[in-house]
Amino acid sequence: MKLMPRLLAAAAAIFVATNVVSAETLRFSSFEPPVAMVTKQILTPWAKDVTDASNGALNVQIFAGGSLGRDPAQQLQLVEQGVADIAWVIPGYSPGRFQEGTVAELPFLVPNASAGSAAMWDMYEKGLLKGDYNKLKVLGIFTSFPNFVAATRPVEKPSDLQGVNFRAPGPTMLTAIKAIGAVPVGGITGPSIADSISKGLIVGTLTQWGAVETFRMADVITNYNTVPLGATPMLVVMNKAKYESLSEEARAALDKFSGAAFSKRFGELFDKSMEETRARIAASSKVKILDPDEALLTQWRDAVSVAQADWIAQNPDGQALYDAFSAAIAAHKAAVR
Repeated sequence: MKLMPRLLAAAAAIFVATNVVSAETLRFSSFEPPVAMVTKQILTPWAKDVTDASNGALNVQIFAGGSLGRDPAQQLQLVEQGVADIAWVIPGYSPGRFQEGTVAELPFLVPNASAGSAAMWDMYEKGLLKGDYNKLKVLGIFTSFPNFVAATRPVEKPSDLQGVNFRAPGPTMLTAIKAIGAVPVGGITGPSIADSISKGLIVGTLTQWGAVETFRMADVITNYNTVPLGATPMLVVMNKAKYESLSEEARAALDKFSGAAFSKRFGELFDKSMEETRARIAASSKVKILDPDEALLTQWRDAVSVAQADWIAQNPDGQALYDAFSAAIAAHKAAVR
């Protein structure tokens, strides 16, 4: 009888060990450094929540700093090839593959990350985002805070960018830059912006506060104009075959924190961080931030209106997609006030 406690303890140890061994590790790739805002404040806590909810079935491990692949444009390929199971993806680096979602890049449409992210998930859930979205397990769809002008010189009105080399994070925003009269420059990823500016390849970029801080743009940029010239669509996607191979318990943990819940979480945390980051950047005596009044906003809106018309004309069902996204934005904009 004295052996019974020892046998029970041994059995318990074997049970725990078996559960630890059976936990499936999912590799979650982020091109950002581990201390950068999205990776630290959003992706890493999300991964922990999924892991905890799986009752030992999953271990979602963040591979930050490009440890699985440094190039932001490489992240989608990492998932498709099975190098990563999950990745944070910027669709603008894969032109044409997530075309419907580029509606979020249109100027003067997305007011903040909360409304933009919720509206994007609505579009997906209604089946309006097709194409390559259906080739992956989409865990979350988001937008950034609106991108604005960040430059090495003062930019008050559209004509101040006439003839200068300027970068944007997506094709639709590049169209807007061209409409203003600037020379649109694509192919420059976030980590390369500051270096491109310091070398004189570009005078500035459309960006948002988090990217300014993450990619050390504040070292070379001194002038900001917060005119809302389009948001950056973003995705967290998973290899579809990998998702389908998981146990029911593991899939349930992923599903619990994905979809609308992930979009809400991402948007709220992103907006909160933007407020805090802007305050830090504004504290520098070298920085000048212009929040344009209504008269200036009208100038910018008129100057970039061709981007909206072109997008609608160039995309199948463009008008219907634009109208649906506008309606979703309006509904969620009211909800987050």
